[in-house]
This record gives sequence, structure tokens and C-alpha cells, in this order.
Amino acid sequence: MRTIPRDQVHCVHSRYNPPAATVAPGEVFAVQTELCSGGWLQSIDDRWSPEIGHGPNPTVVVAVEGAQPGQCLLVHIHDIAPEGLGYTGFAPGMTPFADWIRHREWGIVTKTVAIRDGYVAWSDTLRLPTAPMIGTLGTAPGIEVFSNAWPGRHGGNLDAQEVRAGATIWLPVEVPGALLHVGDVHALQGDGEINCGGGIECRSTVTLSVELAERPRRMSWPRIVDTDYMTAVGCARPAEDAFRIAVEQLIYWLADSYNCTEQEAHLLLGQVLEARATQFVDPLYTYVAKIERSIVAAAFGSK
Repeated sequence: MRTIPRDQVHCVHSRYNPPAATVAPGEVFAVQTELCSGGWLQSIDDRWSPEIGHGPNPTVVVAVEGAQPGQCLLVHIHDIAPEGLGYTGFAPGMTPFADWIRHREWGIVTKTVAIRDGYVAWSDTLRLPTAPMIGTLGTAPGIEVFSNAWPGRHGGNLDAQEVRAGATIWLPVEVPGALLHVGDVHALQGDGEINCGGGIECRSTVTLSVELAERPRRMSWPRIVDTDYMTAVGCARPAEDAFRIAVEQLIYWLADSYNCTEQEAHLLLGQVLEARATQFVDPLYTYVAKIERSIVAAAFGSK
């Protein structure tokens, strides 16, 4: 299995980024991801501050043989292995909540942690189980160039916990080779990502494979499939618009794939929909809307 190193990274999603490697559909490969703010974290004694590092969210770029505009890139996540150090924190003006809570300036608030044996060592008395996820995963847009701080139709900085081992992420192909951007792994992240910088940010090695498929006609935003759920994604401000996009995309997905009407899908989702804002800090907010696959199968049959 090839391992693609983190020595060539890019901080924008762009069709102009030269890929670090080219992979074939079906090939299993590993990517060494960079820390969201660059390679400064080398010791448990290191502390984050806004002026250090390199970012946002440096990504390794991988081209896919045979990928052409109009297709869909299916990214299978086989494993996410965080490295041994991580951090979280925020500085003045970085979170949407501090000004609602504090009565004086807090300054820089940060914490560096060890990650080992499947746990984040939060303190001497608290170990938090890791739940690794890829924060930034997207393809190159056909026209625009987006900072890696942005989520969107291309994927990008979705910061969704569903982008984890065992999941398949559906992304649009807009340029030859697709140019998959991979980075910004979190060992753990709460809903909303309220620290902004962020979850437990870390370097990692992720194991992936990709395949090419025909893009569903009404797929306008990324989709996520795992053993248990179908998940649609929407990104917008205000948050209610992101929620509307995600629900719309899930209804279209059900209606187009399972031979049900949009009305039937809407009625069912009114009873069983699961939805939440996975991040509330990026230039656009991310909402996920999902349904258990076992419910879909019982209601509409298998695809």
C-alpha cells in the first residue's frame, strides 16, 4: 500500500493545485494528514496561539485516474489513525459564543493533549474515547478557488463527525482527475465545533480508496453512507438554510433512489429524521440530515 506524505500541502481547494500522487479507482492508499494549523505541534509542552503555524487546514491533494467532470467520486474511509499529540482552543473573536457568555476578555484559551490507546488524555482523572474524523475532504471546484476554511458543494471543511472510518463520502467531480483534498483530522469533536480551533486537532494517517460512479441527477451537495445511515449535507448561513438544504437533499435522494414520492419521504422524515449542526464556526455552517437505512429498507424496500 502506498503512503502519500504530508510534505506537499495546499490551503485552498483549487483546480490549479498539483497533486502529490495519482491513484487508481479501487486502489487502497494512505495519506499522512497535516495539523489544521501546520506542523508546529511537536511536544506536549507546545501551546497554540493564532500567530503560529500555517493554514487554514493544509490538505494533501490526490488525483484519480479516469475521473472526469460530471461524475461522482466515492471516497471510502477505511481507517483514521491520529498521531500522539493534539490541541484545541480559541482566541478573541474566534467563536460565536464567548461574547454571549463572558463578562471580560478571556484572551487565548488552549489545551494540548496526548492521544494514546484510543483515548484523549484530557486530565489526570478524565480520558475521552477518540472518535476520529476527517474535517476537510473535498474535490477541486470547476471554477472557484475556495479557502480550506470553507465548506460547500465541493465538500471541503465540512467538519462533520460522520466523515469517519467505515463511511463513504460522495463528492462531485468538476475537473479532470477530481483532485481530492484531504486534511484537518480531529481525534474528537463535539457538535457545533464551538472552540473553532476546534475539536482535538491532530496529525494522522488515513487509509482510503476511491471509485467513480455516475452522479445522481439531483445530487447538489455531498452525501455520506455508512452501515447504519444515509446522510445528506447542507452548508449555508443562516443555519436554518443549511438545515433546509440538507433535508431537501435527503428527500431528493430517497425519492430518486427508492421509487417513493417526495411527499412520502417528507412524511416519513417528519417522524424519524435526525439532524444537527456539526459546525457553527466556519464561513458557512454545516448541517447534516440523516435516516437509518433499516427504516428506509422497511418503508421503501432495498435499492
